[in-house]
Amino acid sequence: MISEDISNGQERVMVPVVNELDGESPTPFGYTRECIAGPNVSDSFKSSFYPGCECRHHCAMDSCSCLQSFGPSYDGKGHLHILGQQPTAFCQPVFECNSCCGCPESCPNRVVQKGQHLKLQVFKTECKGWALRPLEIVKKFAFVAEYAGELISVQEAKQRALQLTHETGNYLIVLREHSSNNQILRTHVDAHFHGNASRFINHSCNPNLVMVPVRVDSIVPRLALFAARDISVGEELSFDYSGQFSIWSTGKSPNKCNGMEVLRSCGTEPKRCSCGSWNCSGFLPFDPSLYVS
Repeated sequence: MISEDISNGQERVMVPVVNELDGESPTPFGYTRECIAGPNVSDSFKSSFYPGCECRHHCAMDSCSCLQSFGPSYDGKGHLHILGQQPTAFCQPVFECNSCCGCPESCPNRVVQKGQHLKLQVFKTECKGWALRPLEIVKKFAFVAEYAGELISVQEAKQRALQLTHETGNYLIVLREHSSNNQILRTHVDAHFHGNASRFINHSCNPNLVMVPVRVDSIVPRLALFAARDISVGEELSFDYSGQFSIWSTGKSPNKCNGMEVLRSCGTEPKRCSCGSWNCSGFLPFDPSLYVS
C-alpha cells in the first residue's frame, strides 16, 4: 500500500507512505512544517531577537554582520562544517540569517528555514511501528528534517509525560543545551498531535542523525536533524531521543537510564529499546525531571 503525500503538499517534495506488512495507515495528525505554539505559549516565540544583516546578495564573511557575529555554520552545499573537526567537542550555536536580513532566500546561510528538500518515505516496520527512510543518498552533515510539533512549557510537558503509555507512543522531545555559565536551556517539543515526517523517526542508541539547535527568528531554537554520517538509500533514519546536545555521534548517551526509580514511582515502566545497536542500553531514554513536581 502506497498512500498520497502525507505532508498534503506542504513540503517542497512529497512524503509518501508505504506499508508492505498489513493494511494499517498512520494515525491521523495535524501536519506542520515548523513548530507551532502549544497551550499557554505565545506565538511571540517566533519574533526576531537579533538584527539582520544588510547584505543584498549572498552573505560573505567579510561583509555579513550575521556571519561576523555568530560565525559561518554551513559550507557551500548547505552542510554543517562546524562539527567535523572535533567530533566530541562542544558545538558552537547555529544562527541563520533571519527575516530582518536583506539577503535573498538563496543565501547559503539559510538552510533549516527552507524546510525539507530530501526525498523521504514513511514505512511500516515489523517491530518498531512506523519509521522514516531516505529515497536518496544523504551526505554527512546534510540537513534532513526539522523535528516539528507543538512548542510547550515545562509544566505542560510534565502533564503530558504522566499521560504517556506504551500504546500512545512518545513524541515528546526535550532538548538540553549547556551554556558557558553552566546553565541548561531546555526546549520542549511534542509531535503527538501536530508534526511533520520527522515524528516517524525512531530512536537509536547509535543513530545516523544528530539533533542540533538552530536559531532563525527566535531565541527558541529549531530542532534540526543533520546526518551524522553518510546514509544510504532506504536506510532507516534514527536519532537519540535523550536530547543530549553535548554528544556528537559517539555512540554514548549520558544519563540515558538515570532516574528509572522516579519513573517507576509514577506507576509505569521504561519502554524497552528495539534499536538493535551494538551499544543498546535496553530502554528508551526519558527525562526524569518531567516526572517530579
